[in-house]
Amino acid sequence: MDQLEVYNAVENGKLGIGIRVNGPASIQDLLDVWQPLCDDQSLFKQYAEGNYALCKGCQLNCCSTAYVIPDLISFRKMAVSLGVDEADFVSGYFQREKLKIGLLRLQPNPCIFLKNNICTIYAVRSLICRFYICSQLLGDTEELIYKIAWTGSAATQVYAERQGLIPAIGTGELSSFDRLFIRLLEEYRDSAAVQSFLQAGDYRDIPLQLFLPGGKEPACADYSDKNPEYSPGSQKV
Repeated sequence: MDQLEVYNAVENGKLGIGIRVNGPASIQDLLDVWQPLCDDQSLFKQYAEGNYALCKGCQLNCCSTAYVIPDLISFRKMAVSLGVDEADFVSGYFQREKLKIGLLRLQPNPCIFLKNNICTIYAVRSLICRFYICSQLLGDTEELIYKIAWTGSAATQVYAERQGLIPAIGTGELSSFDRLFIRLLEEYRDSAAVQSFLQAGDYRDIPLQLFLPGGKEPACADYSDKNPEYSPGSQKV
């Protein structure tokens, strides 16, 4: 049986994209079935040129203003790709105002890695960027990808604190999003999922089951009989 598959189903009257987990898989396995969605020019994308285009090269660039705290795997790969050590990476590429209060936000407005509206680190971009797609997602799938992305970001914060790259989060002028992330950080900090990021060398080392309800692979649901608009996706692992 394929561990992961992309499918479509109607939820709240809208056709959306879902990921079905049929067995043991890793975050890399999920990325392997997700990237083809970004490359699919037949898939409706709300903000794409003509609503049908590659995500890479999008000219609207939600990433111009996005709040990006890289996940730990991406954080390390970015530093290596830039040829700098982690301390120089932090001091040179992250927003100084946020560093003062202990938060690792990449320099925004636009993102420091956006040149001529093109991402210059596309191959090592963070999970929050990899998973963003302006197509309708099913609720469980949207919850899954954001839990993974924000857990990875929390792991970066924990790692950076331990390495002395940033101070512990302190008081200061906090935006609503700062406060949201700090709450998520405290919720995830001691979780098995964050520990898995801290111990991993790559996305393939991180079990997807850590992010599923109860930490277990769910039974495979069959939407084909329940929903006439269901159609299985072609991307499987």
